[in-house]
Amino acid sequence: MQNIIEIKSILKDFYSVSGIRISIHDTEFNEIYSYPAEATPFCKALQKNSAVLADCKKNDSSAFGIVKKTGEVYVYKCRRGLFEAVAPVYHYGTLSGYLMMGQICDGSPETMDNVIEKATVILGDRQKAEELSKSVKSIDRKLIDSYINIMTVLAGYLTGTNRLITHNEKLPQLIKEYINKNFSAKITLSILSQKFGCCNATLTKTFKKEYNLSIMEYLCDLRLEKSKEMIVKTRKSFKEIAADCGFYDQNYFSKTFSKKYGVSPTEYRQRNINE
Repeated sequence: MQNIIEIKSILKDFYSVSGIRISIHDTEFNEIYSYPAEATPFCKALQKNSAVLADCKKNDSSAFGIVKKTGEVYVYKCRRGLFEAVAPVYHYGTLSGYLMMGQICDGSPETMDNVIEKATVILGDRQKAEELSKSVKSIDRKLIDSYINIMTVLAGYLTGTNRLITHNEKLPQLIKEYINKNFSAKITLSILSQKFGCCNATLTKTFKKEYNLSIMEYLCDLRLEKSKEMIVKTRKSFKEIAADCGFYDQNYFSKTFSKKYGVSPTEYRQRNINE
């Protein structure tokens, strides 16, 4: 909780100095913290148009994808011609999210005219577009670069202190839901780590604290319960059942099943068929 409070305080301080909205996004690109909480009136008005909102999300997702691939700060313009920047944040060496700032005009009359023109096309009202454009922060490009440098330092600080753990309290539940849906597929801590954007230690610690058993124990128990159902309700071979439940070695499946329930899969089927 203290980390969350401190992160929000950092975002607020950045805005107080720059007047530029700054936000943190998880590894799935969802916004999780921001200051101010809402976008500018300019962006809010344009994004009431569902096509514009989808276009904005697509553009931002593309930027996040570039940062994920390069591991470096990326500066770009949104579809309406405003500057934005994204920097990666890591938690013990694993990507945990992104720091983003925007939307800014570079102070040039030409740039602002272009922004207003694009907004007019969407709103169908130039006067309204001009009025809304006043909510957009307009500063010299050199100053924009300075704020991008500060944002980069903040991202480095969050990385260096390992303060950002995305998903937070929901992480154990999300892991459990993912396993429930994908128990038949290959699941390892490495795969889960990449899926949820955090290190193996965070995965195991938070899950065990919530459910009082390890991720692999939960996965194995779930697979065995599913196999019990299939043994009774289907006539599939034990090899097929093992594969369908995520056990890619039939011998291992049989040994694990016997240890858990005290009978072999064959005996379990015979007993339940007879009953």
